[in-house]
Amino acid sequence: MSEDFATTPQSLSESRSPFKVIGMVLLFLTCVILLTLLKLPEARITGFIQGMVQSGLDPYGIYLTDRGRELSLFPAPLYRLDHPVIELPDQTRVEFDELRVHPKLSGLFVGKPGIRAELKQGASEILVNAAGKGDRVDAEIHLENADLGKLGVFAFAAGLRGAGFLSGDIKVEGSLADPSTLNGSLELKLRKLRLDEQNFMGFQIPTVQVSEGDLNIEIKAGKILLKNVQIGKGMDDLRVQVTGDLGLNRYLNSSTMNLRAVLGLSDKLRQSFSILETLMASAKTPDGRYAYKLTGTIGAPMPQPDPGK
Repeated sequence: MSEDFATTPQSLSESRSPFKVIGMVLLFLTCVILLTLLKLPEARITGFIQGMVQSGLDPYGIYLTDRGRELSLFPAPLYRLDHPVIELPDQTRVEFDELRVHPKLSGLFVGKPGIRAELKQGASEILVNAAGKGDRVDAEIHLENADLGKLGVFAFAAGLRGAGFLSGDIKVEGSLADPSTLNGSLELKLRKLRLDEQNFMGFQIPTVQVSEGDLNIEIKAGKILLKNVQIGKGMDDLRVQVTGDLGLNRYLNSSTMNLRAVLGLSDKLRQSFSILETLMASAKTPDGRYAYKLTGTIGAPMPQPDPGK
């Protein structure tokens, strides 16, 4: 019996030896990779990363430039761009102060690489935590005083000039190639929205100011539920309230709408758009606002007066 006990530690050691070998191999490969990266010129590495980023933006007609790049491996991998500039397809230029990208190396082991990114523009900050595989993405975005004017949102979406600050969180999960698979939520607050005096679609619009707004939206299996979407209040120049839902389709323009929008205008806007007030008379509600039911698709909306009389 003593011989049996004497051989037990040896047999346990032998059983563990494959794990020791695997561990040593992984340690060796890690050291080789790190030494290779350390020997490569930083300019070659940053140029390679920049090329990968630009190739991902090319299909969308977006071009990225910067004043300088920096790569560090310790204590954790970090890729930094100094004053990056994004040029959108309509030639809108969006300038930032800094972009910092931290790769999530742990995701590589499960085939789901990810990043943590910080984008700064003055007092505005955008934080992104994202992971994905193929066209599937799982992302969380936090906005802190994001300036919609400087981000080019107004110019890109409608060719307008203005400003406004957006704060809150966006979560989305699913396939970007098929919006009908998406799930997530948007909980955002808007403040100090201002549209500059300008000509828009043949109309000369005055300065429009909105103090605040709330956007509380849920996405379930490709269906967007507008739980609370309200922009403007009290004496603001523009007041908009939207309820209902949208059914996302693989082809976004074919997404269906089932919405009701109620629009309120200040006396200043009524005077500027007197012809519109005549055209919208059938949609006027008892409290002086204008209500419409929106059906059809995003590509071919069908507005109908819905004053609720």
